Amino acid sequence: MICRHPSQGQKLDVAGLNEITVLIDRSETERTEVAMNSWSPGLDGPPHAHDAKEQNFLVTSGRGEVVIGPDRFPAAPGDFFYVPAGVVHQTVNLNANQRLDYFLFNAFLDGDKEGHASFADHIDKVKATRKAQATHQRADADVTLAGRTGATRRGRRASLPAALAAGVVLVARADTERCEAVAWHLAPNQVARLTPDAAKEQTLFVFAGEGSLDVGGERTVVRARSTVFVPRNTTATLSAGHSGGLQIVSFGTLVR
Repeated sequence: MICRHPSQGQKLDVAGLNEITVLIDRSETERTEVAMNSWSPGLDGPPHAHDAKEQNFLVTSGRGEVVIGPDRFPAAPGDFFYVPAGVVHQTVNLNANQRLDYFLFNAFLDGDKEGHASFADHIDKVKATRKAQATHQRADADVTLAGRTGATRRGRRASLPAALAAGVVLVARADTERCEAVAWHLAPNQVARLTPDAAKEQTLFVFAGEGSLDVGGERTVVRARSTVFVPRNTTATLSAGHSGGLQIVSFGTLVR
């Protein structure tokens, strides 16, 4: 088990546009990578695409828009977005005085993981391109995207359930290539168990509340923005605290 809070993550500057805080690095997993992504105030981010990974965003603070292919969605805390591989997308921060933050979950389509050994290695190789894309507001500032026709899957937007609920599907595995996301909202003292799966890695992100997690016999206390990585074929038990409950999003990456 790996458990980290953003205060413990490696921080990466992306050409002054946004800051990545690495929580689970691609070097630590089979097909998964997670981070916090913080966009500068008033920024129209770089339009870009990723051919080798699907992405999910869960907004934690700020307001803005997320553009996925032909669709433009409003973005506020609790909003969830699925970005298919190969689709040009963009983050727009509409607030001139506040950063737009979201939890970022990457599901790689193959074991090569874009050919980059770590998240830091990836950022080092793409930050100049991202700066050009943001400056010109064109995805084809990346020559590898020039003339692309795009992918066939469409982006999706969902919102975390406001009422107490368990197992609310945000994006289904059947609608993606290798990922899924489910929201868990546990009442105080409620316990939920995630069935071990030999085919997928899981990442548990605490959106709100406090409690504890038991992963493969290891127990840890969690709070808002804690991130726990669960390897394949491992049991996980979620226990909400005595007050306020526990709101968690479980992300799955299909490995097999």
